[in-house]
Amino acid sequence: IKNLTLFSNGYAVSSVIRFFQYVSIIDFSTGFYIMGSEAAGCLIYIVLAAFGLGFVALTIIGHKKKWTATTVSSDGMGSKATLIPGVAYLIAAVVQFVGAMNLDNAGFFRVIGSYALAISFAALGLCLMKSTVPPAVTGFINLLPALYFFAMATTLFTTDLTVKNRSDSLILLLTLVVGTLFFAAVARFFARLETRHSRSRELITSGFAFILSGTHVLSKLLAYAFGGDAVSGIDSISFDALVLMVISGAFIITVCTAKQSKEIDYLLPDEKEKDEKTEK
Repeated sequence: IKNLTLFSNGYAVSSVIRFFQYVSIIDFSTGFYIMGSEAAGCLIYIVLAAFGLGFVALTIIGHKKKWTATTVSSDGMGSKATLIPGVAYLIAAVVQFVGAMNLDNAGFFRVIGSYALAISFAALGLCLMKSTVPPAVTGFINLLPALYFFAMATTLFTTDLTVKNRSDSLILLLTLVVGTLFFAAVARFFARLETRHSRSRELITSGFAFILSGTHVLSKLLAYAFGGDAVSGIDSISFDALVLMVISGAFIITVCTAKQSKEIDYLLPDEKEKDEKTEK
């Protein structure tokens, strides 16, 4: 619950700050902050870092105190635990498919990659919806989104980040990088290939993924709704960020509200003994 509270607060505060930056200190013709407002532009990164560090600290405390989110196995969360992530993956599949259909002037591999991602999300959603325990294969399928997000981060870094919309692209780049780490981490969760510190990585990357992607999405929604002419020229919402927000949010809710019936079986059995010795 503490994790969820921190997520929601970080998501809301960061999005509102970013919205005010959009309407006041960003020149959308260049993508840079207006002259003299660079210090104010750093505020969003300070706030994101503060919430991120706060969540890292909470995760460390939770691991030491054995909170359910840090100890529950993916096959020990109850019969309805696959419902929320299953629905989230299906929603993500629809969103990604619509996004792929609206890729104008995109390269062949980008289009194919977007459709492949939509298919992988649909497969994940269907596998989870028809099962009460996440099939291990869903862990390996999650490696496909990780590869896709890595490719998108690399593409963005070598194009838009150095040419235009630098301020906007930086948050999107961070979102894609963390998205890569999140899907790689959650693959372990679903495949049940957990190590001593893998759950901490899953929780930390999901937190960063949700706050970054949520800030990108919600701040732009606020800008479209209330920004008026001040945000003329703003880039559209990234479909990749939107699906990451949906999936990472569902993962957080599922793990943090689960009722534990089984603890993690570490890939290396002696790691459980090390955890117990560390607590003592």
